[in-house]
Amino acid sequence: MKLGKYQIGSKKPVFIVAEAGINHNGDINIAKKMIKSAAKCGANAVKFQTIVTEELFSEVLNPEVIDFAEKVSFNKKQHIELMKHAKKYDVEFFSTPVGKKSTQILKDIDVNTIKIASGEITNHEMIKIIAKMKKPMIVSTGMTTISEITNVVEIIRKENCPFILLHCNASYPTPIEDANLNTIPYLSKIFDVPIGYSDHTIGNESCLAAVSLGACIIEKHFTLDKNMEGPDQKLSADINDFTNLVSKIRIIEKSLGKHRTIPTPSEEKFKKLMRKSIGTSMDINKGTIIKRSMLTIIRPETGISPIMLDKVVGMTIIKNAKKGILLSWDMF
Repeated sequence: MKLGKYQIGSKKPVFIVAEAGINHNGDINIAKKMIKSAAKCGANAVKFQTIVTEELFSEVLNPEVIDFAEKVSFNKKQHIELMKHAKKYDVEFFSTPVGKKSTQILKDIDVNTIKIASGEITNHEMIKIIAKMKKPMIVSTGMTTISEITNVVEIIRKENCPFILLHCNASYPTPIEDANLNTIPYLSKIFDVPIGYSDHTIGNESCLAAVSLGACIIEKHFTLDKNMEGPDQKLSADINDFTNLVSKIRIIEKSLGKHRTIPTPSEEKFKKLMRKSIGTSMDINKGTIIKRSMLTIIRPETGISPIMLDKVVGMTIIKNAKKGILLSWDMF
């Protein structure tokens, strides 16, 4: 499947997402700088959160967070501005809605991809609306059971909407022992879709391990400065961290190679030098019947392969052979 201009899958480059989230603190200029910086780090996409406060919190139940939620919210016009800015720096822009109204904002601006947050996994009404849009969906699976994931997959597949699942632990930050990265190949086997990883651990180690386990998307929180105000800044990757992450992912991609075992071009020149042949451990006169004690296995692989040792033993040699040479078939 495709996310914007990028093909996603096991044989494609890992799609790396800088999760801006709310680390911009509601400042459009900081958000723009995050897009530019993420692009410079090598990210393929920058993801934001589309917040309509009334769809997320209640003034009755959560009065203490209303002002903050309003502060970090961008309106439709600002979303368009950010999307254009992302296009300028050649990175994909997408976002996470929190309800029907925020979904409508993303539909109105014709965003390429929509992300479903772990907290929305039981919000089937919203998921159905998004699936009907036929936009590629990225679904995080933090805090879920396999049956809950299955229910969402069935909703999305019913609408023939392309989607990707992200393995995720939704604790902030995630204890390393709770990352459970072996879930990545498990989900791939069960649902037969591309699987990625949304990381909330401190550091980059889990992301790198996830790539080795087959994750085709890596999403990591991104910040310009870990000392900025905000709940997610400390666990986020800063510019140096993210640059390092991208670089190491690209190295790991190369090292993973192909799903088969054959000598590589770089190995071929060492093959004959490092493999062995059947040699002589003593002088052998022609007409002698070869015994195992007369032979040795030595480098290089320019004579008879040791695989043929049992065949050579018992044969009669028709030429004199000095100690320490390699045998060849014309000697029998």
